[in-house]
Amino acid sequence: MKKPFSKAIRSAAVATIATLSLGLGAGVANAQPALPEIPNLPIPSPVPHGDGPKQMVVFGDSFTANAGKSGPRGLAPAVAPWLPNCATDMENWPKIAAADLNKTLGDWSCNGTGGMPVAQLVAYVESAIAYGDIGPGTEKVVLMYGGMDAFQWVDVAGEMKILPGDATNPTIYRDTIRHVADRVRAVAPGAEIVLASYPEFATDDQLCLVNFADRVNPIPTPGATDIQRAFRDSIKHAAEYNNAKFVDVYEATIGHGTCAPRNEDRWVTGAIDPVSGPMPNHPTVHGEYAMARIIADALR
Repeated sequence: MKKPFSKAIRSAAVATIATLSLGLGAGVANAQPALPEIPNLPIPSPVPHGDGPKQMVVFGDSFTANAGKSGPRGLAPAVAPWLPNCATDMENWPKIAAADLNKTLGDWSCNGTGGMPVAQLVAYVESAIAYGDIGPGTEKVVLMYGGMDAFQWVDVAGEMKILPGDATNPTIYRDTIRHVADRVRAVAPGAEIVLASYPEFATDDQLCLVNFADRVNPIPTPGATDIQRAFRDSIKHAAEYNNAKFVDVYEATIGHGTCAPRNEDRWVTGAIDPVSGPMPNHPTVHGEYAMARIIADALR
């Protein structure tokens, strides 16, 4: 007999977080204490709590957290003490957007989210609920999620017709988002679920991994634009599947990828670039502010 999908997800979360706590997962601290409300794991007692539900709560990987461990910018500590390796940049797009909107923020983004598909995101959402950041009074729950989730890339292949698929069909990625949406709606009935696509990285099938002052060095990358569009579409269709709002960050950032000629116009950089932000191959400082503006405007 098949398990209901939600129960299967929670079982996967238990196994995954147990594995991560042994130090086998990238981006998560060794001997990480167990997450609350997930059975069969030791729970911190008493469970620490925040100061009440936040109006805006965000989940995402390093394109959201942007926590450059050795960068010049400061890091904000993780929200929950049982997720010590989930520090975030003190000026990432969630913090900028929340300040612009004058909303309280629970920034549950974490470098590496999705590297363990399904279970990692679910565990972080359960943590935010247990900590009290998601509850009555939460207005927006925003996810920029999927870049590291292998199941999302199966959906991308479907969008590109490499694999069979339809925008309305159930998929593991879409049902992962459904599980998250159901959990949020159960504890924060008034919250709007929002999915955001990622910013442009390659432009016109060109990628610039190594740039110098006022000089970009394009590398032909055939198919890169189609892949990015399919990536965007997979997130858009997951939003539609779950009656969630979709914010098209990709479309709004076209022309601002790694090959934008002017330094200030590169909102994402490659491996070497004079305007790199906290992390290479991630958003620049300009990019953080641009994404914050795009998302904040969509949430008004």
